[in-house]
Amino acid sequence: MRHHFRWTDARKHKGADFMKTSLPTLAPGQVLPECSITITQALIDHYAEVSGDFNPIHVDPEAGRGSAFGGTIAHGCIPLEPVFQCLLRWSGADRLPAQTRLRFRYRSPSRPGDTIRAEIRLIPEPQQKLDGLMQFSFACLRQDDKVVIDGECDFPV
Repeated sequence: MRHHFRWTDARKHKGADFMKTSLPTLAPGQVLPECSITITQALIDHYAEVSGDFNPIHVDPEAGRGSAFGGTIAHGCIPLEPVFQCLLRWSGADRLPAQTRLRFRYRSPSRPGDTIRAEIRLIPEPQQKLDGLMQFSFACLRQDDKVVIDGECDFPV
């Protein structure tokens, strides 16, 4: 199943207008500096509190052990965090522009103890499909290099 995520902001900022500085120049195919997150059960539990998603597969170790996963797994947004971190660090912004769009697929679950890193690459211009957007491909990988999420991001300029 393909997921679409649209990051919105109450102020409806437009593109790079609210960036601290102009966007750094990237060459086609250039990779952004890597970002990572280590998933813990405490982080998963905290996300459950914030989101209200208390599905036992996330917060109940006993239920997790009895599932097909063999243990608790992170909510889907948690292993995406390194993607957000990379884009924010690169852009110098404190939040993503409202027009930022992600298209992604979950490939494998993330569990407590996993360290997830994001690899993000600017799609070369001839392959760019939308004006006014920089397009990136990304993959979120576990410490064993297994892809847990992959997809594309449209970032307004």
